[in-house]
Amino acid sequence: MSFKDFHVHIEQGPYTLEWLKKFIDKGKERNVKEIGISEHIYRFVQAKDIWKGGSIRNEWHEKRATEDIEEYIYLIEKAKKEGFPVKLGVEADYFPENEEIIREFIKDYPFDFVIGSVHWLSDFGFDNPERIKDWEGRDIDKVYEEYYFTLISAVKSGIFDFIAHPDLVKIFNYRSKADLSNIYENLAKEIRSKNMCIEVSTAGLRKPVKEIYPSEDLMYYFSKFDIPVILNSDAHCPEDVGRDFEKAVEYIKSFGYDKLCYFENRKRMQYRIREE
Repeated sequence: MSFKDFHVHIEQGPYTLEWLKKFIDKGKERNVKEIGISEHIYRFVQAKDIWKGGSIRNEWHEKRATEDIEEYIYLIEKAKKEGFPVKLGVEADYFPENEEIIREFIKDYPFDFVIGSVHWLSDFGFDNPERIKDWEGRDIDKVYEEYYFTLISAVKSGIFDFIAHPDLVKIFNYRSKADLSNIYENLAKEIRSKNMCIEVSTAGLRKPVKEIYPSEDLMYYFSKFDIPVILNSDAHCPEDVGRDFEKAVEYIKSFGYDKLCYFENRKRMQYRIREE
């Protein structure tokens, strides 16, 4: 079958059509007919206020906020006009204390879709391989609790079209021993109430955890509440566009799904999973 991949980052190269085309071409090799470019919001100097918070977080952002979002938007809009099968998106980190700043920022730009994600718990960048030692001595059950509390707040904000890698907190294989079923159910209920969809991401297969996001336990609750799903790669290089999609489709189908989502002008649409 053919796919769409709406979580793709081009940050490792220049904002040029030539670099963008490498992602599109690799996608075509894997039957990905359309890609949604979703640069991290921390890349843009205009998003500086979103990162107000802990000193570690601020320092991390300062080093990476090097791009002009207008140049990014110009590239994707130009690509669209030239017939490239792309959509304009952004992946926005959610910080509860800066929710209104995020909301106002998103309103200013013509995104086709906006991804919400949680990578930081205050000053703890829990998925950063450079700071994996920050996990040492932490109460893992409490980390998970805080992570999902923050994720539920992101859903409640109504800012985002879908939530990325919903159990990202498992990335380094630190596992909560607590019963998370109530938390998972509450997350699914909130997503349902906001009429959002959830991402199934193959990125986890390329991480230390070696698992698709979300886990079977979490996916059970998404299917229970009939949460629509979007299949993405979270590619940061051309080689990862559409990677492991065939495996992920079988995983998604095993929970009873026969459709996948995509977006245009912040409107959610679906395409059918077809046997070919």
